[in-house]
Amino acid sequence: MSFQVCIKTEKSLQQLTSEIRTIFSLPLFRQNSFAGEPYCQFEMLGMLILIHHAEEEDRDPEVMHYPYCFDLQMAFADHELDTDHMEYILQPYYAQLLSFQLGLDTAYHEKKKIDNKWHIRYRFYRKNPRWKESILYGEPGWEPAVIESPPSVWRTMHPVF
Repeated sequence: MSFQVCIKTEKSLQQLTSEIRTIFSLPLFRQNSFAGEPYCQFEMLGMLILIHHAEEEDRDPEVMHYPYCFDLQMAFADHELDTDHMEYILQPYYAQLLSFQLGLDTAYHEKKKIDNKWHIRYRFYRKNPRWKESILYGEPGWEPAVIESPPSVWRTMHPVF
């Protein structure tokens, strides 16, 4: 099981990784490189978190301006538990949490199968600049902490060669 959240920020890879480490109380990260590209890696409780720069040619058009990726891979996929359902729940959770805690724009893709073809669309989040911690849900003037922009249109997935 794995998923990816795209991140739009001007921060450096090290700064972004350090901030993510702080909000999730993660252990120290390892900085490595693969094919000359740096990435930062956390390992904890059967999870592997990779934070890396996404090459422009590898990005979908909807997230062309999102230079970083937060990839979460879980090693406990060899069992009868429906991890797909968990992935679909966790992906928007992490996208919204990163937007809120770090003030970043984030995106993730949803997918569904239609007539034996996979279709995807992206959902986009950003922190609400007008959100006030002192106004509780249901009170006058309350606004959500994270704003979801309209999703992209459904389209067929680009083939991977």
